[in-house]
Amino acid sequence: MFTNQIKIMLYVTNVEESSQFWQKIGFVEKERDAVDGTLVVEIAPSETAETMIVLYDLEFIQQHSPEVAGNTPSLMFFADDVIRLYKNMKDAGVRVGELVQLPTGLVFNFADNDENYFAVSGQ
Repeated sequence: MFTNQIKIMLYVTNVEESSQFWQKIGFVEKERDAVDGTLVVEIAPSETAETMIVLYDLEFIQQHSPEVAGNTPSLMFFADDVIRLYKNMKDAGVRVGELVQLPTGLVFNFADNDENYFAVSGQ
């Protein structure tokens, strides 16, 4: 049986810079390790989150698992106060798309330091 814990692997060009980016928008660094000589960092939206993003060096993955390299997951994050998060991310210099009202709530997208785009939804 599966557990509630989920780890999403995100392949980035610079693990340290990516970790700093995610922390800038409110994520916390949960773990930092060296795996076969390369830095691997686990981040999460909060200290108690059961879903984490694991930042791996893209070049390392291309060498060891080329069949998965380059596949960026399409992630949708959720926020209790999407307007405040949108403003905070914009103030932090994060590239954000337009805040759009949909029947299900407000939605916007943002780009990380590797130009990967992710979505945020909420009220």
